[in-house]
Amino acid sequence: MRTLKFCRFALGICAVAAMLGGCGSRSGNGAVLPSNGALVPPIGIDKASSRHRSFYYTGREQHFRVPPGVKWVGVVARGGGGAAGGGSYDVSGGRGGRVHAFIPVTPGETLGIYVGGEGSGMSGGFNGGGDGGQKYYCNCPGAGGGGSSDVRQGGDGLGDRVLVVGGGGGAGGGSFENALAGIGGKGGGSKGGSGGSGAGSTSGGQSAGGGSGGAQSAGGSGGTGSSCDSSYSGNPGANGTLLDGGAGGQGGPYYGTGAGGGGGGGGYYGGGGGGAGSSAYTRYCHLPGGGGGGGSSYIEPSAKSFRGWQGWKNAVGNGLVVISWQ
Repeated sequence: MRTLKFCRFALGICAVAAMLGGCGSRSGNGAVLPSNGALVPPIGIDKASSRHRSFYYTGREQHFRVPPGVKWVGVVARGGGGAAGGGSYDVSGGRGGRVHAFIPVTPGETLGIYVGGEGSGMSGGFNGGGDGGQKYYCNCPGAGGGGSSDVRQGGDGLGDRVLVVGGGGGAGGGSFENALAGIGGKGGGSKGGSGGSGAGSTSGGQSAGGGSGGAQSAGGSGGTGSSCDSSYSGNPGANGTLLDGGAGGQGGPYYGTGAGGGGGGGGYYGGGGGGAGSSAYTRYCHLPGGGGGGGSSYIEPSAKSFRGWQGWKNAVGNGLVVISWQ
């Protein structure tokens, strides 16, 4: 049992812009990470001469046995992306986060590796992605959230996770013209990104809210369901929990199309599910669903030279974990 397994160490979040290679942050051991995104290894590890092994998505636990004489391993990981949604609209799911760090290990021990799956349709991705909310009659369900990727040491339980990177939230379900669903929230960082609210052309209505991102001590809150005059409200999304993103809300059932909310991304704590759209006699009260929130990332306090990103630029599919050593 790891005595520090419930200690939390907030990640630095770096928003990578198109014209900027990265931003510097300070690691837990005092090493300053350079602005070009290079990883500074702790003393005794030569990054240039290290070996590595890549772990791709399989939908189950994988294992890495630490080689003889190795006391530190480098880990680069990214979470699964949330599924796109929006009915006939191409509304984006949230991108998974990215983390790299060096973690202390014991020669010969076995690490558990979980690679998050991307959301697919309404289904959340492996390792914590929340399911999208059910639609009502229409072909407009909420999209599934992406699963988190993590490394476990000393056991297979959630308390044995020593490095986690959050998955992106799923997009909300779409509705009629001029009614765009909420995008999925970005995964990763000390707190995942919030999902977007549903938007539409209606009077007297309330849009479906996006789920908030998971944090370091609690899951994200589910988004509120939408409502409008002469309609049944959409249901709210579920809150995220430890590992799991919340499910998207179910659409309102009243003579038409109640779009579902997007599922939250998995993470250290999962993002909240997006609220669902409402439905009514008139098309102008058919409102889309909100997007799911992204899951949070986590790195154990004894890690060195860590760095994390929210919504990594190419983390739109399944996750990935790469272990390196000298």
